[in-house]
Amino acid sequence: MVTDIFVFLFLITGTIFDLKSRSVPLIVFPIFGIPGICLSLIIGQLKTGQILDWAFGILLGLVFIAISLISDKKLGMGDAFAILVTGIYLGGCAASAVLMYAMMAASILSIIILAMKKASGKTELPFIPFLLLGCIIQQIWSNT
Repeated sequence: MVTDIFVFLFLITGTIFDLKSRSVPLIVFPIFGIPGICLSLIIGQLKTGQILDWAFGILLGLVFIAISLISDKKLGMGDAFAILVTGIYLGGCAASAVLMYAMMAASILSIIILAMKKASGKTELPFIPFLLLGCIIQQIWSNT
């Protein structure tokens, strides 16, 4: 429960920055990431014996950081770090679900704005708001 609050605060903060300036200050990631690691050590995945899931959440974020670097930042580094911090808080399984919902929502919006000719194939969308939406969907579905 505490980790859910922190991940929502992180994603809301990231969404505000991402929508306003299309970038998130780097300091935001350790401000939320370090407490995420501490919470995981104290009350989260590590205490409940789910260390592999927690490690998978971190690995998921590291993979997206690598994708950002390899793709010449077609996926923003801030987006990749947001996935990493989300994985730290939620673990790999939940973070994968969040990522899947976020990508589906971004794809649907992209198709709509392309069909309406409001954007081109090179238009960039802020991704952290979609991560927030994905997290909300994941929380609703996991609690039903």
